[in-house]
Amino acid sequence: MAARAPGAAPSHNEASVFRARRSAKFGPDWPADHPPRLTIDTSALNARGSVPAMNLIERWAGEGRVELFVPPEVLAEARAHRGRKGRAMYAAKARALDGGAGGKGGGEDRAGEKVRAGEMAAVLFPHTQPARLTPSQRRDARILALHRRTGNDAFITLDTRHFIQKGRRERLAARGIRVMTPAEFAAWAGERLGGAAP
Repeated sequence: MAARAPGAAPSHNEASVFRARRSAKFGPDWPADHPPRLTIDTSALNARGSVPAMNLIERWAGEGRVELFVPPEVLAEARAHRGRKGRAMYAAKARALDGGAGGKGGGEDRAGEKVRAGEMAAVLFPHTQPARLTPSQRRDARILALHRRTGNDAFITLDTRHFIQKGRRERLAARGIRVMTPAEFAAWAGERLGGAAP
């Protein structure tokens, strides 16, 4: 693997993210009354099965040790990739992973959802005025707002640039949102769930 140029943003390479964050602290465990509920971001869909930690999380989900939730925005984004060569598998993977772990959230009015998405956009993209947000940035904010509303235990992503770097993880944690890569979750929860992190 080629070395990254100094100052260049990390790629979605799971191994490098895991090495860099191995000792990160993620706060208290999930509540004892349910298995961990995880919201899966589009970047973590793992359609080709090439991310070992995500393979482990999927195995845990199949065994009932974790519950997975794929937000409607992620399902829509995965469906949008269906027509692109080599990307058709993402929609099927998104549907297959969704275990409906919607947590404690309920039906909310659209105005409330818009306010929460606006708050998440301000956290993720603090230097971008709301009117200048890209469609992708708006989608990221809506996904996080839904994650927060559902009360799930962790948001799982490989998109470190938009959800973790430049203090984003810490700002989200201050609002009760735990953001982790699949490898970070596997290392953090592996001992308790009974499976070695890859």
